[in-house]
Amino acid sequence: MNRRSLFERASTPPPPVPPAADPHIETAPAARPGSAESPLSVKDISALVRQTLEDSFPRSLWLEGELSQVSRARSGHVYLSFREDTVLLEAVAWASDARDFSFLPEAGDRIRAYGRLRAYQGKSRYQFQIQRLEKTGIGALLRELAEREARLEREGLFDPARKQPVPFLPLRIGLLTAVGSDAWADFTRGARARFPGVLISEHHAPVQGSAAPAALAAGIRALGREALDVIVVARGGGSVEDLLPFSDEAVVRAAAVCPVPLVSAIGHEQNRPLLDRVADLRASTPSAAAREILPEREELRGEIEDRRLAAQAARRRFLNGVEERIAAFRSHRATTALPRWLEHERGGRRQDRSAASEAARRTIDAAGTRVETLRRRLHATDPVRRLTGQVEAFGRLRERLARLAPLRAGRERLAALRAGISPEPFRRRLDVERAALDHRRTRRDAAVRHRLEVRGSRATALAGQLDALDPRSVLRRGYSLALDARGRALASSAGVQVRDRLRLLLGEGELGVAVEDIRPPGERGPRSPRTSAREGNAT
Repeated sequence: MNRRSLFERASTPPPPVPPAADPHIETAPAARPGSAESPLSVKDISALVRQTLEDSFPRSLWLEGELSQVSRARSGHVYLSFREDTVLLEAVAWASDARDFSFLPEAGDRIRAYGRLRAYQGKSRYQFQIQRLEKTGIGALLRELAEREARLEREGLFDPARKQPVPFLPLRIGLLTAVGSDAWADFTRGARARFPGVLISEHHAPVQGSAAPAALAAGIRALGREALDVIVVARGGGSVEDLLPFSDEAVVRAAAVCPVPLVSAIGHEQNRPLLDRVADLRASTPSAAAREILPEREELRGEIEDRRLAAQAARRRFLNGVEERIAAFRSHRATTALPRWLEHERGGRRQDRSAASEAARRTIDAAGTRVETLRRRLHATDPVRRLTGQVEAFGRLRERLARLAPLRAGRERLAALRAGISPEPFRRRLDVERAALDHRRTRRDAAVRHRLEVRGSRATALAGQLDALDPRSVLRRGYSLALDARGRALASSAGVQVRDRLRLLLGEGELGVAVEDIRPPGERGPRSPRTSAREGNAT
């Protein structure tokens, strides 16, 4: 059993498409019905008369006239006859419709009847089947309702664009109806049968009489202030006079500004009140309103289970497809050749980087050796060191002189001379030598740092050049690498034949192509396609 999805609204299936006629088969022209070749039977004529009569008139229409005869059968059917001059039209009201009449007409009454014209095929007669009766005085009331409807429609209250969508599963429903009415019982019974967990907030108001319009409008406003998902206004049908409160302007305007989606379930098919037009959803009866706004819980569970199983099956199919694509990708010849090509490129890059690093290391070592040589030369020419050595030599000479007795007088004289000599000029000279030494040391350090910075910049530039020469970087900038069937890189069109299959390695992925045209080097002219992509693999 096919169950319509509860998440979708029912739609009318498209009409069947007639089979197309075969143009190669000749068919004889069909005989016209009613001709000598195709005579009609009595039943055929009766059926055609019925079809012509019912198709020529609207499906439902209003009839006004004077009754010449009225009779009521035991079955509850009411038979009437309309007469105008010498014309007589028979009519019937079946018991299912007659029991809802607010009055029983008599012969001589002038009434308005709503129904349809039907042909009784068994006796080749036609009659007017009445579904509703009204007194002729109701015409002024209907005109007033029509004028009110036109005025409210000009204001845009019936515009479909302002209608609110009814939630798929409203669990908090407001019900506005008469206390203890059949409409209340039908709706609550139907709602709880379809979804037992639904919460119904009831608000009672009179549904006919002079006090009904104000009470209904107040009830709609009160329910609109509650935290509800939808509001249902219900009544079990009635005559035009009984349904007048639901066409009152105050009720219609209260429904138009209601912040909660509103459902009209008045239960009257022939002459719908204005509330049906302003409501966000219209239901034919209170029971139908329960069916319209609430899905059946068991069907909903079944639908959810079906969708869960379908989702699991779709997930399995997706995963199986992914596994198959991964396996095909792993076994593809381009995928198996790519690691070898990448390893070759990686080895070349490592060699280039090692050579650049070795050159930079040798340059830095040479600079360090020169710095060390300069440092030793500076150390050897250090004035402080030289003066210290001279002072030590002078001390040794003084000790030797002290050991010679004949030289005591000379030593005494030397002491007198030393006392008369000032060390200040030596100190000043020592300070000048030290300042010159510090200046040379500062210049030496600055020169060494400058050379190191120059060497470092050159090493950085060489590393950038290595990165720029990386084949994958070139490919990612929009270039491609053409490989022949053996995986060798092509640098020239020489040796390539038309229809040879090549592989183009891109920055992201690989293309399998076939050669359609070959242009010699230096050829000029408009560009034309050289290769056509026969296959593509995203890698």
